[in-house]
Amino acid sequence: MDYKRRATRLLRWYPTAWNERYGDEFVDHLEQEFAERPVDLKRTLNIACRGLVARVGDFGLTSSDLKSEGESRATIGTSFTLVAIASVLTLNFWSLAVGRWSSRRYHPLPDTIATGILTVTAGLLLLMLLAIVLAVAVSAARQVRRKRARPLAGPSLLAAGSGAFILYAARWLPMELVQYTHSPHGRPGIQWSHPGRAIAALAQSTWDLTQTWVSLWTQRMYGVPTSQIIVNDLLPIAILVLGITIAVLLRRVELPLISERAGAAVVALLGVLLGAFLLAFFVWFTVGGPSGSTVFVTEGPSAGKAYLIFLVLVAVLVGRSGVRLARRNHLLGRLSISDSSGYVA
Repeated sequence: MDYKRRATRLLRWYPTAWNERYGDEFVDHLEQEFAERPVDLKRTLNIACRGLVARVGDFGLTSSDLKSEGESRATIGTSFTLVAIASVLTLNFWSLAVGRWSSRRYHPLPDTIATGILTVTAGLLLLMLLAIVLAVAVSAARQVRRKRARPLAGPSLLAAGSGAFILYAARWLPMELVQYTHSPHGRPGIQWSHPGRAIAALAQSTWDLTQTWVSLWTQRMYGVPTSQIIVNDLLPIAILVLGITIAVLLRRVELPLISERAGAAVVALLGVLLGAFLLAFFVWFTVGGPSGSTVFVTEGPSAGKAYLIFLVLVAVLVGRSGVRLARRNHLLGRLSISDSSGYVA
């Protein structure tokens, strides 16, 4: 009983899907191992490392033993979580670049092109994330209508709560934009029919908002309530919770067949957009975007560089996952065609 209890405890390193498939064999094997060698630190560390690798595979980021459908959902969910966290940084960097560009009278062509690419890729990233959330919400609503909502109750409540918290934290953005329309507090009045001025105003408002989110710890500011400072500091946690709950719902909802087939394309597109954003940002930085002043304002140079490294890692990881998933789907399609051809023969 002691050996079985120890084996069951070590089994917790592995994900649920792995436990359901190999758990009984794993426990039996370990009981025999414990009988021969009751204590072996190297064995315990090996089990822990392999369990962590299996958990990473369960997230859809590495080759795993998941079924094709389960791997596609896991990859989309994990990619959504990573890109959702990265989106706050992309918005902050985009708003900084557009603000610096709009404040100049002379605009070099490479700087203008880089700023335009930053605007397009940042907008497409947000639209992709919003499309995934809407697809999950619609699928969950259909499943609730079919009275199969029990596995969705907990994640749905967490997703709704974290989403409401994010909207509450961003409630100042519309107010900031209104100030540009009516030009109070020294802000220039603009007409929203002019795209350039509208984007510049949106960038300035976004920068004012995201600066409080990307700072490691918001300092006490005059006129800002303490409750708002706490909300700003908790926003990254809310985004993380939203990403995780959407990832869980993606693995539990009944998605249409077309959504399953488009999983590899969605993940690859997220990686490509984030990679294009980073390349454009490096071009903007190289061709004189900072104008001799510091690039990272509130967060500081060290934190800003760490954020860039994080964005690069997310882009590589998500893009690699999308390519790997596409190759696997292509291989499974070829095997399916070969099997059907052999059956007809």
